[in-house]
Amino acid sequence: MRRLAKLTSISFGVAFLGIQLFSIPITPKASATSGVGMSQAINPQVGAILERSCQDCHSSHTTWPWYSRVAPVSWMVSKHVREGREMLDFSGWTDQPPSTDERMLICDAVSDGQMPLPEYTMIHHKAKLSKQDVALLCGWAAATNAPRTLPLVSNSRNQKE
Repeated sequence: MRRLAKLTSISFGVAFLGIQLFSIPITPKASATSGVGMSQAINPQVGAILERSCQDCHSSHTTWPWYSRVAPVSWMVSKHVREGREMLDFSGWTDQPPSTDERMLICDAVSDGQMPLPEYTMIHHKAKLSKQDVALLCGWAAATNAPRTLPLVSNSRNQKE
């Protein structure tokens, strides 16, 4: 019995190390963004919510945690980010305002509880949306001319030294 347990453990260890050879390389999506944050490019309150809860998967400003480099978790994380960017990418919003369709897509996804993904909020507790967050996002999305403001003076927090 001990020998079987030892062989099983060794087999799992070898298999785990073997799948690391098939890890998906993480490369950020090329972007020509100005470096202005979402909270500066659109309504500040809405932008702050989107930065906190959405930008990791829906922009080129993804923060890749350590576990995103370990297969098989890396496969799932990479797939979620790729699909998120294909569906909706905030990276270009600093150069052109979001369309009504994009804003309503956000409202629909957060209202239904589809976004942010439960797998994401399990680990990133700050990304969870409150009812107030959802109401603010949907109110902004429904606005005929959703405000888009770029500051005349850059915020010192976002300046690169």
